[in-house]
Amino acid sequence: MVNAVIIPVYNEAATLPGVLARIREYHAGPLIAVDDGSTDGSGAILDNFPGIDIIRRPVNLGYGQAIIDGFKRAVEKGYNLVITIDCDEQHEPALIPAMFGGIGQLDTLSGSRYLADGLGQDQPPENRRKINVAVTAAINRITGYQITDSFCGFKCYKVEALKGLSLDEPGYAMPLQFWVQARALGLKVGEIPVPRIYKNLDRTFGGGIDDPAKRLEYYMNVLEKEVKRWSMSSSWEPIRTI
Repeated sequence: MVNAVIIPVYNEAATLPGVLARIREYHAGPLIAVDDGSTDGSGAILDNFPGIDIIRRPVNLGYGQAIIDGFKRAVEKGYNLVITIDCDEQHEPALIPAMFGGIGQLDTLSGSRYLADGLGQDQPPENRRKINVAVTAAINRITGYQITDSFCGFKCYKVEALKGLSLDEPGYAMPLQFWVQARALGLKVGEIPVPRIYKNLDRTFGGGIDDPAKRLEYYMNVLEKEVKRWSMSSSWEPIRTI
């Protein structure tokens, strides 16, 4: 049984060396890094770190596409479990063993930054918190899941379960596609508390969605499209204001 870690990388040179070193402290198995068109030297850092399976993209295709490409590689390699972890120091690599060990009978174990508010957590930017609350509520109405954090990118997946997914959203809304498809396919999901860390409050999203209202509209449009695509109940009422 071989488990892997997938790392989406886009202009992460400032934090990438430290994150890679920390991941290696807790995971000796395969690392899949998707260099999504970095222009800041991140590619060279990956080249100089031993034992990484690097997928290179000449141009930036988006966070969602990087994760999708990592999934495809994991399926090709026949891995058993994969964890996705970001390179901006907002995910704690020390939790990798707990995530691999905790998935059990679940198909996906998702980190939640809102299950353990008493652990000295950072406060998120208010617009991000409101958007997360609105989108998570919509997902729970659609799916019947009871998740608390629809956007956390720190997740553990059974690779076998990934084979049934048809993910094709290249942007930040790809996780919303996942929740709808997981429900349509009958996947079992659960959450594990993870620290809420915000190191860069000035982070931008690009692509015209830095405006919170436009970002929420984008998320809800992707969610609504996915519900129709999978012929799920459309009786839900999307929340489009924050």
